[in-house]
Amino acid sequence: MAGSKRQQFPILKARKAPPYLLRIRSVAAKLGWLATLALFPYLFGYALEFLLGLGILPQGRDEIRFIANLSYAIVALMVFPWLLLVFLPQLVAVLLWRPRLGGTLALSHFNPIFILISVLQLLGQIAPLLRYRFRLSSPKTYRQKVDYSLPFQGVWPAANGGPDPATSHSWEIVGQRYAYDFLIVDPEGKTFRQDEGRLEDYYAFGAPVLAPADGVVVAVQDRHRDAPRPRAIDLLAWSPLGNYVLIRHAEGEYSLLAHLRRGSVRVRPGEWVRRGQVIGECGNSGNSTEPHLHFQVQDHPNFYLAASLPVRFRDWCYEEDGEWRRVEEGYPLFGDRVRNCVDALSGPPVPDSASSQTATPSLQGEGKGGE
Repeated sequence: MAGSKRQQFPILKARKAPPYLLRIRSVAAKLGWLATLALFPYLFGYALEFLLGLGILPQGRDEIRFIANLSYAIVALMVFPWLLLVFLPQLVAVLLWRPRLGGTLALSHFNPIFILISVLQLLGQIAPLLRYRFRLSSPKTYRQKVDYSLPFQGVWPAANGGPDPATSHSWEIVGQRYAYDFLIVDPEGKTFRQDEGRLEDYYAFGAPVLAPADGVVVAVQDRHRDAPRPRAIDLLAWSPLGNYVLIRHAEGEYSLLAHLRRGSVRVRPGEWVRRGQVIGECGNSGNSTEPHLHFQVQDHPNFYLAASLPVRFRDWCYEEDGEWRRVEEGYPLFGDRVRNCVDALSGPPVPDSASSQTATPSLQGEGKGGE
């Protein structure tokens, strides 16, 4: 039934979250990062065994076999804490809370395409780690070249994303560490009007997606189907991004806008786009459990070889206690209801029913850097 608690938008507002919950998220993210780094001792042990099998290393050297086995033991120590304390509890929770989502999530681990995608993402992280000599960009060290605006009109909560382990989209995945997931929610906390099983009932589905800054379109995909059943993993998806637009804004800065609606992309590679130009519509394509926009800025045009970059958005607002607070430059945190400040000042309607039930609050100033 629409409006039931089970269908409420499950979001934890980071600005008001209890410290212990943020610490739990931070520890979980760091355990995930530790599990990711286990790739290196695994590859080291595998390389030793491979060289032994080819006869390049002497077969009788027991210490070489011992080092290979030791590397696998290190892998187990790095992975098991994340597996037991993070992955399995999350999977059980999803199975209990959303059986259809949990079931398809479990099945996806046996899907050859999903396995290949996971391997590509895992191996692809080696490139940025080596490129930056394990000193990845951070909010303290990165100096962005371009000013970015939020890539949508109206009010969209940040369902995922932030600049630290406690708020990050996926801290353990280098290519998505500073990514954001945005969607649309009504005053009751629902992301859909009546039927959660119907794509067209979701507020975000078909909403315009905007270029976050001036740039040149590098690549697009517009042929991927939208997953027909929300709140589930599309086992027929052949790309984690689904339909997307990739824009080059400066050397080493590419914005990626993903999970777009099939047939909605309005730009082509080589085309120059302006900030605020409509480039497509929000959809449910790729690895998406319901219509939402995945946004990130990355340092490389290849999704699998890129590192995501911690870029600040300029001149945006977030809602707090019924008032819009202005941020000259800063990072939204997951749970924030955000919009471009020009929208907050002019007060354009929020798509569909959310607009008729929410009055535009007053706008207050915020210092540079936001929170």
